[in-house]
Amino acid sequence: MRNASGALAALLLLACGGHPAAAPSPAGGDLLYIVNQSGATISIIDQRRLTVDTVLDLRTMGFSANAKPHHVTVEPDGSYWYVTLIGDGRVLKLDRANHVVGQVRMETPGLVELDPTGDSLFVGRSMTAPAPPKSLGVIRRSTFTLVDEQEVQIPRPHALVMTRDGRWVHTASLAENTITSVNTATGRITLTRMPGSPRSLVQFTISPDGHTMVAGGELSNSVLIFDLTRPPPLTFAEVTVGTPDQSTKPWDPVFSRDGRSVFFSCFGANTVVQIDLAQHRVVRTITGHFAQPYDMIMRRDGKYLFVVNQNTGIEPKPGESGHAGMAPGTPHDGWLSVIDVASGRVVKELPLGNGPTGMGAAGAR
Repeated sequence: MRNASGALAALLLLACGGHPAAAPSPAGGDLLYIVNQSGATISIIDQRRLTVDTVLDLRTMGFSANAKPHHVTVEPDGSYWYVTLIGDGRVLKLDRANHVVGQVRMETPGLVELDPTGDSLFVGRSMTAPAPPKSLGVIRRSTFTLVDEQEVQIPRPHALVMTRDGRWVHTASLAENTITSVNTATGRITLTRMPGSPRSLVQFTISPDGHTMVAGGELSNSVLIFDLTRPPPLTFAEVTVGTPDQSTKPWDPVFSRDGRSVFFSCFGANTVVQIDLAQHRVVRTITGHFAQPYDMIMRRDGKYLFVVNQNTGIEPKPGESGHAGMAPGTPHDGWLSVIDVASGRVVKELPLGNGPTGMGAAGAR
């Protein structure tokens, strides 16, 4: 692992290399890539037709049955997409035809984030790893080589996002109440320490105007709202989700198209909640046939919200919605719920593979 000066050189090199974000093309923006972590497959969904287009089996592509694909991100024009393999210790680059055109070795890679202004790809660490390196992978996308590993000084870095202007990368620890913010112009880091009980922030997302960042606290059953209009250390407000005796586990956030509200999948409550940012409160709870709702993506037109149901076989509590007939500890295939945002109704379900987790689409944040 290199020191901060090495990371600074790498970040400056990437910034100078130039890889401006292209406008999404209709073809590239129509596909949704969803990884099935326990099944070593990737489901590709046609967002317009709301159908399963293709299922890729990583075992037929030279990877192991324990590959554990975890997360996906896609170039804005849909030309390439990237997936992390926890079990095989790889980050892959695939083209539009789903051919592997590059791969980088990395220990327990987790979430991936595109630099919107440069040629870099930032890679976090898997939440299943007990003691991963305290660093982020920095990959040059054009040549697909690991340039550096940016030290972040926090244990188990997981939540990961880059600001819309490309100036900051934020990552949070699952083990302590600390956020690391990396200045991409200098490579220097700033720590934000949050007082109070443990939160275990799962994932970040940033509002369309770039002024607000949100995250869900798995352990605190709360949502944190960060002010990005000032440089780090960050200030925040906190919103409780559910009741004190309920383990809601707010997981993955997605902003509405107008940026006035944010949706969270509640992994523990089998619901999706909508939070009004001005009021700092839950204004709608969407229920339905959910089982451990995990990652979410809003279709670019804002009509549909796509929700991955991981469905690992944990029996829901009485009164909670869930997959009928689940037996504790038994692996089950998951599914994709398609929510009509206006009505809050699940209008379609699409089959996925075993243990689906992350997904990506062109233009999605």
